[in-house]
Amino acid sequence: MRALRANLLLLIFSLAFCLVGAELALRVLRLGFNNTPLNPSATRHHQHPTNYAFQAYSLQDEWGGFEIQTDRFGNRSLKGLCEFPAAGPKRHVLMLGDSFVEGFQVSDADSMAGQLQQQLCGAGVAVHNLGVSSYSPVLSDIQLREYQQQHPQGSELLAGGVVVHVLFDNDLDGDQDYSSQLQSDSNGALVVSSETQLSPLERLARVSYLARLLRRAQLTVSELGRRQEITSAQKSPAAATSGDQCPRSAAELEPTRTALRAIRDRVAAAGGRYLISAVPSAPRKGPHLAPCFAQLAQELDVPYVPMAPELLRQPQAFYFTHDMHLNPQGNRYAAGQLLQALPAEVKS
Repeated sequence: MRALRANLLLLIFSLAFCLVGAELALRVLRLGFNNTPLNPSATRHHQHPTNYAFQAYSLQDEWGGFEIQTDRFGNRSLKGLCEFPAAGPKRHVLMLGDSFVEGFQVSDADSMAGQLQQQLCGAGVAVHNLGVSSYSPVLSDIQLREYQQQHPQGSELLAGGVVVHVLFDNDLDGDQDYSSQLQSDSNGALVVSSETQLSPLERLARVSYLARLLRRAQLTVSELGRRQEITSAQKSPAAATSGDQCPRSAAELEPTRTALRAIRDRVAAAGGRYLISAVPSAPRKGPHLAPCFAQLAQELDVPYVPMAPELLRQPQAFYFTHDMHLNPQGNRYAAGQLLQALPAEVKS
């Protein structure tokens, strides 16, 4: 009996030693894998974990090998791309949008926001990447309001600065959904509260690199089961893109119109400027809705920055092969279009 107890204790200690050793090794090697970490939010449905670092990877092996960090607000950090004087930046550019702005598929330097930050560094302009996966204008409006409230500079962030809002085709459906969930909090502010919770493995992955590795293995196994389906889908002909007219009705556009109007007015009240742009779906993914966003921008008297013509002319150069997002070259093109549209005083 004593021998059995001793062997059991030895096994437990050995297992614990291996687990601790694996965790330490992964941390030393900075191999905290993750894909798109999101936490439930009581005010804007979901958000990034704060002060979080991870190694990005693609389940289709299209990118990886670079680290992504979020700051204390949960926004993707661009730290290291520009050094500002002790007095701080002269102006600010805030980027709103979903995963295309978030840019977890590319490194900091290759992301849309990172490209802008490098180009505007000499002018003393700080770029803030507020992109979050699956955000539509309804959530971005709440996010911008909260960022103004939480940031030490408050509304000064927008004074003399620019808010660049990059939209995507699923934003219209997203706003239909999120607008139906809007409710007022105790202060009368509109919020969208999530009813979901993180799974036990997701909770553990927020603190353990080993749990992240196990989660990656789990997702990889699931992805391998889908490879045949993906391959078959690639053989199907590309879907036709939409024409110059928006295929959605006025009622379908109303939730997005209302949210964009709220952001426009919020930015104007703080002394900033507001620009709207849109990344179209790659032709193989289906018809794009860029004409709808151009129409909304015109109705709201907001400058619109077109991207669709060139991106759709040679999608193989600008989009990943399997993933729906822009590759590094696509991000550089988009950033270049946005840079040209910024007011001259911001770039000088």
